[in-house]
Amino acid sequence: MTIVGNSLLDQLARQDRAFAHKVRDALRDAFHSAGLRLPSLAVERTVTGAHLVQLGGVSPEVASELATLVWTGAPYVRAVRGGEFAGAAGAVWPCERGELLIDTATGRLGEFSHVDDGGGLLLLPAGGDGAPWPADRNRVRHPAFADLVRAGIVRPMRRSAR
Repeated sequence: MTIVGNSLLDQLARQDRAFAHKVRDALRDAFHSAGLRLPSLAVERTVTGAHLVQLGGVSPEVASELATLVWTGAPYVRAVRGGEFAGAAGAVWPCERGELLIDTATGRLGEFSHVDDGGGLLLLPAGGDGAPWPADRNRVRHPAFADLVRAGIVRPMRRSAR
């Protein structure tokens, strides 16, 4: 189990880093298309190993423009999350094949396989044991440490006695 656990942990760390960089690049492109530049947009790794997208400090003028962009785009974001555009042609799922995801409807940990013809996701059991299952794209998320403990991939951290 240790070899699989290390392999899955390494995979999770790589996909976490890659996802953070992908989101940073998407934000940079989106801001650029709106005529905004965030000079300190970056990805940083925390002491816990998680990767965060740092937006950095901006002038009040840029912050005001960002607020306007968010308010303007909010109806579109709600429509996408609500599924209005779930079947839209050309919609791309942002995960890579093999990326670990939690199906929140079932609580199962799986690897992303592909998007089916109906826009749903097909997940494969992490570690390869069991049958693939369909998952709703609005009911998946990246796993947290607790999910990996529950799945038996990692052991809980123990506090040392003082």
